[in-house]
Amino acid sequence: MLSARDIINEFSKALAAGRGSIFVGSGISSPSGLPSWADLLKDMARSRLNLDLLPDDDLPLVAQHIVNRTGSRGPLIAHFRETLNQKYHPNSYHTILSRCNVKRLWTTNYDTLLEDTFKRHTQVTVRASDESISRAAAVSDIEVIKMHGCIQQSEGEDLVVTQEDYENFFEFRPATCNRLKQDLIDRQFLFIGYSYADSNIKNIVVEARRLAKNSPIQHYIVLPRQKEGSQDEIAAKQARQDLWLADLSRLGIAACQIDDFSELEQILQEIALRSRGETVFVTGSHKRESLREDNHPKELGKLLAEQRNIILLDGQSSGIGRIVMSAYMDECLISNIDVLDRLRLFSNPYAANPRLSDNPKLLSTLMEWRAPLMRSAQVVVVYNGGMGTETEVQLARELGCKIIPVPEHAGDLPSHLLSINEIGHVIKMADPDYFEKALKNSVTPQDVVDCIKRMFNK
Repeated sequence: MLSARDIINEFSKALAAGRGSIFVGSGISSPSGLPSWADLLKDMARSRLNLDLLPDDDLPLVAQHIVNRTGSRGPLIAHFRETLNQKYHPNSYHTILSRCNVKRLWTTNYDTLLEDTFKRHTQVTVRASDESISRAAAVSDIEVIKMHGCIQQSEGEDLVVTQEDYENFFEFRPATCNRLKQDLIDRQFLFIGYSYADSNIKNIVVEARRLAKNSPIQHYIVLPRQKEGSQDEIAAKQARQDLWLADLSRLGIAACQIDDFSELEQILQEIALRSRGETVFVTGSHKRESLREDNHPKELGKLLAEQRNIILLDGQSSGIGRIVMSAYMDECLISNIDVLDRLRLFSNPYAANPRLSDNPKLLSTLMEWRAPLMRSAQVVVVYNGGMGTETEVQLARELGCKIIPVPEHAGDLPSHLLSINEIGHVIKMADPDYFEKALKNSVTPQDVVDCIKRMFNK
């Protein structure tokens, strides 16, 4: 059995290296008010089958009984569409997942909350059928594969709902199966949003067993411990779950048990940031006085280059960003450091004309252009700047970046940021010395580097 720290450390590395995928179950959408599998079926089970569902019922089989009794899939699918097409809003789990450095997500959920959240800041390709997986599509930042179909995109016969659908899955969805098989071999998976009693995860495990048995790669699952019922009932349920988890390990799926799904939020928050690697972006004004003579950002760039694990994100910025980047590049070249391993480039059309960043009408466009950069940055260092810098900071906050302000005089932008609880408190907890020096506008470049390293290790 793995601890939460084990999952965070190991899976974050897989995502940072581009070889991780996340498999999302219905538990992720439940806080948004979406009904569970049992909730979707209970009314029709009662009206069509005169059956009250029990916790251990095989839900795909119940769905099959409903179809058998009504003579077609139509009424059941219509009920699903009516229920799931209501207005639901993304929750904190969706938001945190959208901050992860993940290129491919799998889900058994029919709802669209996952892809809708990602679309706020990135391009998403949704594949909800075998045909969509088979055809070529434009390259996007994120690929969401909905292996049981999509309530908005899929025809009724393409939704995997009944026992027969599960039985025919490999025959009728060969492209989906082949993609899943290859991913199980090539990528490390984190399964979230499932419980031991969830029929979906049990069916996925069967599919994983068929598709990738003897695969040596390590996968992970986070799920809650059994805790409902009397003490004897809980002990009996936990004993069964422990046997099931031992069987999962045979398939290369290591489990982490939590007491409540709310603990999953903290796990995902840490994974989201650490999945970006030890990446730093430095921003600040392009109107800085004595730009060429300013030694603070220049010295910061040199010191960052000396930290062999730090990757600097180049946003093609003028001003502070360019000073830091130039010093960083110079030091890498002088010290024979492979720049390709230490630098990531993000295009910035604003760089063609710095005056564009002073145009309020274009700030929404700047947010769109800067989203890929901020989704890749774990730490954002902020010098004083104008509305362009403020916009970048706003986006960094939305995407959960750790922000380190560098105040230089009272009333500047970094001083204001330091007073914001979500920023100042994090710095105070990670590096109280930096916090005190920042209040006095006296941080050195070395202080900034030390604070960055503590943020990485927090």
